[in-house]
Amino acid sequence: MMMAYTSNSTLPEAPQRRTKQKKAVKKPLLAMAGIARLLQLFSGGALLKQGTDPQLLWVTYSLIVFGLIALFSASANYSLGVNGNAFGQVLKQLVFVIIGLGIMGLMAKFPYQKLKNMAWTFGLVIAGLLFLTLAQGVTTNGSERWLPLGPFQFQPSELAKPAVVILMAAALSQLKNKWSLVGKFSVLVIVMIGLIFKQPNLSISLLLGSTWLSMLFIGGLMLPLFTFGIPLGFIGVWLQIQNTPYQLKRIVGWLDPWKDPQDVGYNIIQSYYAIASGGFFGRGFGNSIQKLYFLPFEHTDFILAVICEEMGFVGACLVLGLYTWLAVRGFYIAMQCQNAFGQLLAFGLTWVIIIQAVINICVATGLFPVTGVTLPLVSYGGTSVLVTLGMLGMLMNISQQTQAEQIAEQIAKQKTKIAVAGA
Repeated sequence: MMMAYTSNSTLPEAPQRRTKQKKAVKKPLLAMAGIARLLQLFSGGALLKQGTDPQLLWVTYSLIVFGLIALFSASANYSLGVNGNAFGQVLKQLVFVIIGLGIMGLMAKFPYQKLKNMAWTFGLVIAGLLFLTLAQGVTTNGSERWLPLGPFQFQPSELAKPAVVILMAAALSQLKNKWSLVGKFSVLVIVMIGLIFKQPNLSISLLLGSTWLSMLFIGGLMLPLFTFGIPLGFIGVWLQIQNTPYQLKRIVGWLDPWKDPQDVGYNIIQSYYAIASGGFFGRGFGNSIQKLYFLPFEHTDFILAVICEEMGFVGACLVLGLYTWLAVRGFYIAMQCQNAFGQLLAFGLTWVIIIQAVINICVATGLFPVTGVTLPLVSYGGTSVLVTLGMLGMLMNISQQTQAEQIAEQIAKQKTKIAVAGA
């Protein structure tokens, strides 16, 4: 049986731990709300003064606060079982959030135009890290995705997300020798995707592949090329899946989970139980049953199932609403930007965050096979949080500079009108 922790875990211990968890609910909620408010006052005011899109800033903070609350509930039982501290995972996540907010603030001040000249070098560095991961990476759940960094580990494939976006935005915004540069940069992107696929990490590979193709389409690549290219890509992916036993096993389990409910279908069936039992308003915060030794990866891949069980249909709508809000603001910033590189960069950054959320949601609801993609800013994952907040910082910088350009343009028009009237 694919259990969340160890096969010899006994259910009688669960009620005791659940009682401890209930007693610890109110104080952490108040503490996290207070910390979130301090974070808003600390960096939010400064970013707003710089001209950051206020709605983008607030949806970012909303996801962070909601994520910390949901993560505490989803991970408390796991943390008690691992180290005897219900706050273990959420405190680690909070550290990464604070560091990530610092990165977001730095990227919000860093002129995004400079990223264009750094694209090729940044891409080569990430490709090198991905190659090093295959050579000396740490294997977890059958995949070599992690590089050791002292007492910590980080996932270079997360850094490939902004790398692909920056590379394609830089190439597609080029005026001279555009398509030769697109070809050159696309080769590097394909190499990165291939290295990630080899780990194996099918989910991130598909995420990066969709980002690459969508940016090519937005950048003006002819539609007939997609007609032939996309089917060939799917054929290549399917051939690789057939040669990777555990990925093929997941596909089979996804197509018919009830055929083997104790093995390949176990994860998705437990997710179904969690979502279905939530009803409209849910069981209540901290009252999930499935997270108690039944639902695996309850604080990472399947955190949405816990949210649905505890907050019901209302909680699911809240999650979807927050990501929809983020998508609308991100694509709006892309459309408002008057710079080709900025437009493509804003589109790509928004796309990669939202599609990652879509994949995670589809996995939890059984629309996609089980993968290792986190729910951005909600699931536990240090590297994911740092990279996501960094990408949002880039998006904020684009919004700041666009607003400054629009204000300057309005002032210039007013001066022109005054000069004409004076003449």
